[in-house]
Amino acid sequence: MAGGNLSPRQKMINMMYLVLTALLALNVSAEILEAFNSLRESLRESYESVSVKNEETKSSINSKVDEEVGQGNSKNLIVKTQLQQLSEKTRTSVKHIEDILNELSEIAEKDKETGEFHAMGELENNFRLWMGNGEEKNSGRGDGEAIKLKENINGYVDWANKFLKDDNPNAPNMKDRFEHLATDPKGKKWEYSTFHGKPVIADMAMLEKFKSDIVNIEGELIGYLKAKLGAVTFKIDSLIPVDAPFSQVVAAGMYFETKLYVAMSSKEIKPEFSGSGQITNEPGGNSATMKILASGGFESGKNEKEQSYSARIKVPKTDGTMAELKVEGKFKVRKPEVVISSASVQNLYWNCGNALNFEVPALGDLYDPRISASEAEVLPSSNNKKTFTIVPRGKTCIVSVASLTNGQNIKIDDIKYKVIKPPRPNIELLYNNILYNGAAPIPKKSDCLVRIKADGDFLAALPKDARYAITKIELLVGRGLGAPQKAGDFSGDGVDGTKGVRVELGKKLGDDSPGTRIYFKIDKVLRINFQNKKVEEDFADKDLYVSAVIK
Repeated sequence: MAGGNLSPRQKMINMMYLVLTALLALNVSAEILEAFNSLRESLRESYESVSVKNEETKSSINSKVDEEVGQGNSKNLIVKTQLQQLSEKTRTSVKHIEDILNELSEIAEKDKETGEFHAMGELENNFRLWMGNGEEKNSGRGDGEAIKLKENINGYVDWANKFLKDDNPNAPNMKDRFEHLATDPKGKKWEYSTFHGKPVIADMAMLEKFKSDIVNIEGELIGYLKAKLGAVTFKIDSLIPVDAPFSQVVAAGMYFETKLYVAMSSKEIKPEFSGSGQITNEPGGNSATMKILASGGFESGKNEKEQSYSARIKVPKTDGTMAELKVEGKFKVRKPEVVISSASVQNLYWNCGNALNFEVPALGDLYDPRISASEAEVLPSSNNKKTFTIVPRGKTCIVSVASLTNGQNIKIDDIKYKVIKPPRPNIELLYNNILYNGAAPIPKKSDCLVRIKADGDFLAALPKDARYAITKIELLVGRGLGAPQKAGDFSGDGVDGTKGVRVELGKKLGDDSPGTRIYFKIDKVLRINFQNKKVEEDFADKDLYVSAVIK
């Protein structure tokens, strides 16, 4: 993709872009759009990482030239001028791409407060931006931003190739080092084939890739200028790369660290360290520490795996070339243990607020939980980042535990729960403050109370989910051989069902004689969960009747 030496991470990101573009031709789904958004962020991070490295290298070169000039050697002063030209050309090219990205952000309806895009799949306005008022113009290339973008990025490549040729006038037949970033497919125009039918988020990812390609080309030109600086004046008899890990076993999400240095003796040698991790040079410049994030993702049933790493150490030699030493090694990654505490960790209650506390002691202060669940709503606590409320809606629930540690979302474990319905409450009848036992007759003019009593264990575990309401109670009287007749209605609306709905028999029974059977018919029993949502309890019709005999 720019014709240079790309890092493994950049190669992986470029491959992901090709795969997602192929998938896009098959299906523009929400998952594909989100994948392009994640890729856009990764490409931008890659661009920023390379940009920072380029600026640091340019600063180092300028300092070196200034040091030489201070010693009376001005032969490399031209390098500073060339670096300035390179910086200005790169800045202009990248700014043009950034300006288009700002327009695409508006098309994608970027939220200025959250940074989220609400229209990642937008097609029509996106296509119009690229092709302008007619794709037939300019021989099918349109008159929009697409043709300008192609001129910009290919123009940067042409400038880079000319930069090298102008600096090597004694090599007139020198081949181009970099290839164009935008080329016409066979029988088609690049502008139309690239942007037709593409959602805006895909084109935003592509622009981030072009920015990354440009700074990678800039990095190669910087490396070329750096090689022009004065040669080294010391002798190296032998070089031995040394790799000294701090630990061979690391918890997933933590950093594996190893010290890299070269066994030699010369205060003037300044090795260059690179590798599959984050490199930090030690004072003096002859050694460095490499940090590698221990990745998650373990095979089923296994709590440990091996992770490989590699590094390269470049050391300047007397002839101006660089000796390259390779380091390779492995370390063990151990799966962190998830410790869960709650009122009930074996099962989750359906449609209830099951509060769970997720601890991963092995990660210590670096633990920043990210919890998701299948067929469930996950609500984070406002007081404790390790506590989450799980509200399951299905028969089973798989809770995924991850941690945003050291800038990466590390998958730790999946915990499978069985989801059970809350135990059904009991319906109780009291008369004159006496609990009815279902046997003895009650006085004809009793002051009755029908209430709901929650299961004791459920009430203790989830008190905010063990609240109940009764919609209505009908008083029925069995007179003669016919069906019971309604004697009165008693509304339970707005009444706490656990405290009860009052049913005053009073004059409702009239001249009914002792031995008459009465019925309390409950219309519905509703459970009120922690979100104040009402869920109808699963009572059979016959269980919603409470009968008694008057005396």
